Amino acid sequence: MSRRGTIGLLWLAASCAGQTKPPVTPSIDPRASEAEISELVEGALQADSRGETADSLYAPHAVAIADGRARRGSPRFAGVEPGGQVAVANSQLEIRGTAAWGDVEYRWQSNSENLAREGRASFVVTPAQGRAGWWIVQVHSSTAR
Repeated sequence: MSRRGTIGLLWLAASCAGQTKPPVTPSIDPRASEAEISELVEGALQADSRGETADSLYAPHAVAIADGRARRGSPRFAGVEPGGQVAVANSQLEIRGTAAWGDVEYRWQSNSENLAREGRASFVVTPAQGRAGWWIVQVHSSTAR
């Protein structure tokens, strides 16, 4: 092999050695994830109705907006207060790649008063970092006035 050919091969090998492979995106089974995500959102609503913070269900940088105001702790969903019962009336979910989003209609019923509120929330979830499962990264909710 000529000197020029040897130098060319060395240059090619050196340029390839410095390149890294792009990170592999984990594959997500939409059917298995749909039930898990529905349970996550319902669990967050149930935690609000019990007055629990449920921080493990939310990403550290999660954003929660209820009736136009940021919520940093429980309750994060509009119209939900501790001491009542909440039920999901309807939900829709879309999963694409490593993110999912959707909306949920819910109803909160007070245990002590004859008071009921209906709410609607849109949410975004992603796979949780450092553990199995999903977590909520954004939720916006509102109640009828």
